Amino acid sequence: MRLYTVFRLAFRNLWSHRLRTTITIIGVTIGIGAIIFLVSLGYGLEKLVTSQVANFNAFTVIDVPAANIKTIQIDESTIERIQNFGHVKTVAPVSNLAGRIRKEDGSSTAETVIVAAKEDYWKLADIVADKGVLPLEDDEILINQSVLNLMSEDYDQAVGKKIKLDLIIPAELRTKTSDGLKLLENTELEIVGLSKSDKSPMVFVSTDLLIKNDGTKFSSLKVKIDKQENVEILRKQIENIGFSTEYVGDTINEISQVFSMFRGILAAFGLIALIVAALGTFNTLTISLLERIKEVGLFKALGMRNRDVYKLFLAESLIIGISGGVLGMVVGICLGEGINAILSFLAVQSGAEKLEIFITPWFFSLGVAGFSILVGFITGWYPSRRAVKIDPLDALRFE
Repeated sequence: MRLYTVFRLAFRNLWSHRLRTTITIIGVTIGIGAIIFLVSLGYGLEKLVTSQVANFNAFTVIDVPAANIKTIQIDESTIERIQNFGHVKTVAPVSNLAGRIRKEDGSSTAETVIVAAKEDYWKLADIVADKGVLPLEDDEILINQSVLNLMSEDYDQAVGKKIKLDLIIPAELRTKTSDGLKLLENTELEIVGLSKSDKSPMVFVSTDLLIKNDGTKFSSLKVKIDKQENVEILRKQIENIGFSTEYVGDTINEISQVFSMFRGILAAFGLIALIVAALGTFNTLTISLLERIKEVGLFKALGMRNRDVYKLFLAESLIIGISGGVLGMVVGICLGEGINAILSFLAVQSGAEKLEIFITPWFFSLGVAGFSILVGFITGWYPSRRAVKIDPLDALRFE
């Protein structure tokens, strides 16, 4: 019997019991839709969290933290050595110091963290000036909102004013380490930029300020490479010369592992609904078989082969599985996108960026739809095998 004829008979049989078939397909739709909806939530939350941890550019940046000063140090020769490694685009040093900032008249002071770097580092670290510019010369400084608050300085009028800075250059950052730390007092700088960050008191200066005061070594580095695929190669090269490395991808991998477990839990909840739907499909096909024993016997008596009988009942289960899988995929995706649209609308109305917490990868949705077809095959296998074993004579005598 041709496959077209088998599916035509299967459609006819299912259509003759429309209500029962519809309810069964709805059950499968709910199960598949629940899996897609819940797991899409997991994918969306993972992306939301990882996007807060790092942007795309961070995946091509390696951090080299402070070295052990007894063995190896971060200085210009180290920077040049790393720069000569393959795949390196930029090596940006930075020094983190402690200090005090005060108004020119000495009326207000603030203890603060001092970050000394150059333009390359500002770009790699995503440090920007919300007003004015970043410091590029040794007499320039950028301060954040937290420092302004401590100094009782007005944000709109701070740029262009002079301030005085006291800072300590520790021995490990100096060429002459034997001379110990160096204290710079009353260094006059011009405020050229402001940051709206108010998390902790922090100011930014150019490394030129440290270099001209014997601060020729650095606390750490950021290394920009050409491609993400070359990260591990370069990390090994840097570690081979005595440094440790940090990479945002390590954190992302840990987050992904946590969310993989979370998605598995969510999928398990959806799977419960699918199992119930599978039992409903099995029950529908079993009842259908019991109702059509005489029909099966007649088919066999007229010459239908066992494999055609098997295909007939299996086709019915596959139709239910395919229909439920496709509808479930559409329902799950549309429900997630609908909630995304509502949340994005509310976010935009409140002045925030669009929000997307449901993300459905195409491979996942197709995989779930395929799983629905597999469930249809499994639930239809047993009734199909029972139909094959029916004896035509016993079936025709069946009441």
